[in-house]
Amino acid sequence: MRFKLNPKYTQIAVYAVVVIVISGFLLMSAQAMPNLKDLADKFFKAIAPFVWGGAIAYLLNPAVEFFRFKVFKKYSEKADTVKKKNFIRNISILIVFILAVGLVTGLLFLIIPQLSTSVKGFIDKFDDYFNNFMTWFNNIFEEQPKLAELLESPMIQIEQYITDSWTDISKSLLDFGTAVGGNVLGLLLGLKDFIIGFIFAVYILISKDMLKSQVKRILFALLRNRTVQRVLHITGRTNEIFIRYVTSNIIDAFIIGCATFIGTSLMGAPYPLLMTVIIAVTNLIPFFGPFLGGIPCFFLILIVDPIKAVWFGIFIIVLQQVDGNVIKPVLFGETMGLPAIWVLVSIILFGGLFGIIGMLIGVPVFSVIYMLLKEFLDERLKRKKLPQEGALYNRDDIDKYVDGYVYTDEEREKDKKWLETLKEKKKERNFFRQSGGKNDNKAEKTGKSGKNKK
Repeated sequence: MRFKLNPKYTQIAVYAVVVIVISGFLLMSAQAMPNLKDLADKFFKAIAPFVWGGAIAYLLNPAVEFFRFKVFKKYSEKADTVKKKNFIRNISILIVFILAVGLVTGLLFLIIPQLSTSVKGFIDKFDDYFNNFMTWFNNIFEEQPKLAELLESPMIQIEQYITDSWTDISKSLLDFGTAVGGNVLGLLLGLKDFIIGFIFAVYILISKDMLKSQVKRILFALLRNRTVQRVLHITGRTNEIFIRYVTSNIIDAFIIGCATFIGTSLMGAPYPLLMTVIIAVTNLIPFFGPFLGGIPCFFLILIVDPIKAVWFGIFIIVLQQVDGNVIKPVLFGETMGLPAIWVLVSIILFGGLFGIIGMLIGVPVFSVIYMLLKEFLDERLKRKKLPQEGALYNRDDIDKYVDGYVYTDEEREKDKKWLETLKEKKKERNFFRQSGGKNDNKAEKTGKSGKNKK
């Protein structure tokens, strides 16, 4: 008797075998989970130097390109052989790494020991500072009895909280200060992965052109040409956003740090170097950075010298206004292309998912997502023969965008003029706002006279 296979039951049997195999694999994976975790830890530990090397090379590459094509521009243009071009590249890499090593060494041997001394000094004198602060506060309460009744209960709770928490905080700060300031050589030895990565970064920068060509060759071999061009476009824009964001953020933090050190030194605030480091580092975090750094510094100075704390608060507010309205727009320009509301969303979202690192990288990552989504929507609107500018969808005439609607060249020209007028009005509003509205009356008169002439 000949056996015949039933396609229906054969398919069911295949599905059953697949389910059994997958279930067995998952069961084995669950049983081996501790070992897998150990293997994963070993793997990430092994690739740590390469991650450091890639990050360092990425950060130093703009400086190398600056020396290669700006400082040595004449020599680069005259270089007619590969050997000469490689020589200019290697000289640029050497100069950048000498400067980088000098900067890191300066931070380790000059700033960090002084920072450690400031932390230790503050810890040793904290009790005296706190007692003096409470005496000053009690004197104010004696002069203002109603205020004393209002703030008596909150102040008792704050005093108790500070007293209970200070033991643990001071021990942690003291251990950190001793480890960093007292044993710089030990710190260097502990940064083995960073040092190896620093060396590996040299080889990455030397082989950068070769690595780029190999990656492109692999992409063109495995993917469609159109897909590769799309990938190269996205990676190019992503690189532009990240490089501009990182370099601008570092320059901005350096400027704010220098201004903070000068300002705190002139006003005679205690521990100016400690305040400078806190403000400069937290300033790397957009939006929340000024608050994360300014508020703790204000309370630290408040305990030592309440009057200078007030001046420090005023100074930080003025400095952050200058930073937000003058320095950051000049440094960042329009490269990020991310509205303020999405900046806030990106910081909160990525900060909640990845902590401080997420707050640092959230804005450029979200900018890339925003860029890709915008390009996708623009392409979809273009296919549907609809306008792409977002401002046009705030008008009252969008009910004309029905099935079969075609965006004509005539309408496009009208909308282009309307958008230009909108931009001019926005510039005028910003100018009037910055000048305190002094020219509002003139603008109104000009507008009226223009209408009369028409």
